[in-house]
Amino acid sequence: MEPVRIKPEWAKSKEEIWKDVFEPLMEQKGEQGNGKTPVRRLPFWSYAAILLAFLSLTIHLYTVTEKAERGEHAEIGLPDNSTVTLNAGSKLSYKPLEWFILRKATLEGEACFEVKPGSRFSVQSGSKRVYVLGTTFNVYARPGKYCVTCLDGQVEVSIGKGTATLTPGMQAIWRGEKLEVGKKAAFTRTAGWMQGKFEFTETPLPEVIAEVERQYDIHVMPGYRQDYLYTGNFSKTERPEGVLEIIGKPFGITFNILGR
Repeated sequence: MEPVRIKPEWAKSKEEIWKDVFEPLMEQKGEQGNGKTPVRRLPFWSYAAILLAFLSLTIHLYTVTEKAERGEHAEIGLPDNSTVTLNAGSKLSYKPLEWFILRKATLEGEACFEVKPGSRFSVQSGSKRVYVLGTTFNVYARPGKYCVTCLDGQVEVSIGKGTATLTPGMQAIWRGEKLEVGKKAAFTRTAGWMQGKFEFTETPLPEVIAEVERQYDIHVMPGYRQDYLYTGNFSKTERPEGVLEIIGKPFGITFNILGR
């Protein structure tokens, strides 16, 4: 039996068939897959809205942070010409691009503020906040202690549900879960540190030593009793060894400096 042969009824070559049938299909698919289909363009106002949102986010997120390292003080000028003096080991953050809409600063450590009159000015330290319009005040916000002293004008302190209004010489101290308000706070005890003067009245000894360590950028050997209360003063013009001798003498303690 002879092999069966089928002869196609078309006379086109395979190249011609590919060109006539398959190439148009591939071109059509390519136009759809390669982005040649018409693109819907957003109206102008949509681009403007996106740009505005981007600028608003940038303005809100842009933050300036100023620091006073251990052993130094730093004076900061704010956009409205208010000034802040940072004590050693302190940090201040604020948003300069939205300052004239919201005068708000965040503080870790201690600082003295001289606020120019204007819209409400606030200083936040964790959940604790101070509000003023134009005044001078000192904020101490370190772990375990929070204290606000009004030196001029009027200050409002807000902690949770507790609030207090301070006038010159008044001081608010947060103790545990209670906000205590006192009068006639000594200037040298609260903001004298700006002139290198430090005064303590019945202050826990660890708190006093921590302040000495910050001011001189040193580390003092631990091991002394934690329940001593210290009353006294010193000037930063003295050497740290002399200051530690003054502090330790009433308790019969000799402090050793581990390093700088």
